[in-house]
Amino acid sequence: MAVCEVCFRRCSPAEGERGACGARISRGGSIRPVYYGKLSSLALDPIEKKPLVHFYPGSMILSAGSLGCNLQCPFCQNHEIAQREGNRFTAETEEVGAERLTELAEYYRRKGNIGIAFTYNEPLIGYEFVRDTAKLAKEAGLKNTT
Repeated sequence: MAVCEVCFRRCSPAEGERGACGARISRGGSIRPVYYGKLSSLALDPIEKKPLVHFYPGSMILSAGSLGCNLQCPFCQNHEIAQREGNRFTAETEEVGAERLTELAEYYRRKGNIGIAFTYNEPLIGYEFVRDTAKLAKEAGLKNTT
């Protein structure tokens, strides 16, 4: 049985089942992301909205989020995208992909954008997309944060 090693829960979902986060699934003996390149939320935000101190104050950052979360906090302000109702999420996603997200971040430079923030839910449950996009963003001279 496959074991997910992305977070502290170390889920072992049965074939075709999802882990506690809802964003990773057991397929063919391995754990795979369900929402690679699919975003539920995208907004150009002031950097001060992020929990960062003295990180390019006065700038903007393109905030991107997907579905799922391994924490399941009862006070979650983004529960529509982070927590499932039953076995499904109520929020929808749109296919964006790493290249397109990087292009959008570059486009918004004219509005003061410095990069991409992977946020709104626990971004590292979809680390493959974060990794691939962050690499492209860095190559384009953009900042990355979570």
